[in-house]
Amino acid sequence: MYLENDLYSIDRKLLVKAGSAITRSMLKNIADLSGKIRYVPIKNTRLFEDMLNTFKDKRYMDILYPAEINLKIISYIRRIKMPEMVLSELAYLKKMTPYTYNHILTIAVLAAKIALDHSHKNRYLPEMALRLSLFHDLGKSRIPIRILNKCSPITSDERRILKAHPLIGYVLLHYYFGKDYKSVAFSSFQHHERLDGSGYPLGIKRLNKYSHLIGIVDTLDALISARPYRKTPFSLRAAIDLLLNESEKGRFHKGLIHTLIRYARKAKPGTKLIIAKKGRDKEPAGNSYGKTAPSHPRKALRTQAAILDK
Repeated sequence: MYLENDLYSIDRKLLVKAGSAITRSMLKNIADLSGKIRYVPIKNTRLFEDMLNTFKDKRYMDILYPAEINLKIISYIRRIKMPEMVLSELAYLKKMTPYTYNHILTIAVLAAKIALDHSHKNRYLPEMALRLSLFHDLGKSRIPIRILNKCSPITSDERRILKAHPLIGYVLLHYYFGKDYKSVAFSSFQHHERLDGSGYPLGIKRLNKYSHLIGIVDTLDALISARPYRKTPFSLRAAIDLLLNESEKGRFHKGLIHTLIRYARKAKPGTKLIIAKKGRDKEPAGNSYGKTAPSHPRKALRTQAAILDK
């Protein structure tokens, strides 16, 4: 694997030169560059206040309930500490692409909610789901904004650049967490992988359970969000129907999708879950998500340093 552009950390260190093969020895060397890491509690930061605002998101009123569960999730958020440079990365993302920043916070809260409901026998730890979700999309900060915000279908070249974000985040997390990278870096690298091997960047089938959980809620939020490439978002029901269809194809864990269905049926708590054979809502018209436009002659892209200078 390699990156097409130089990759700089938030403190301006060159981590990877364009075209260099990313090997295990390189990643270890990058982790060794970090030195002493300063961890910061997020409870006294703007990030904490922004995370609290996710509970007010009207799109998730049928998922983020009841109030006592939300308070429990907030108690987990209060405990989180992260490297100071990761906080700087998130602040930069907020400035560069507010959608991606808010998306990351939403994914963290949703993942914690599902993890809490699947925490029996220590299958999932809500605090771990929260932490890992906050790191999963850091690589988006190095993707040109013209690609992230493009209204029309992206080209194959642009798609290749976009698909580099899990690897970019993976490298950055090695640097930001140093010797502790193994506990968090996979959250970036695997969140677009699928159980049937149809994902990227490696097309693997054996996934970390938290990566898979993040991948599910990542897809859900992308579908029901207003985006430049789609005039109308999916309804919650239509989005869950699509996820259910993906689980039937072996890409997502059915039990986790069924949990989302139960959330969306809060008017009938405790009733037997019956899965309809056909979706109840239709995909919105004018959706260019997942579609590829013909490529044009490649244009020189700005270096990562130039992106950070913006």
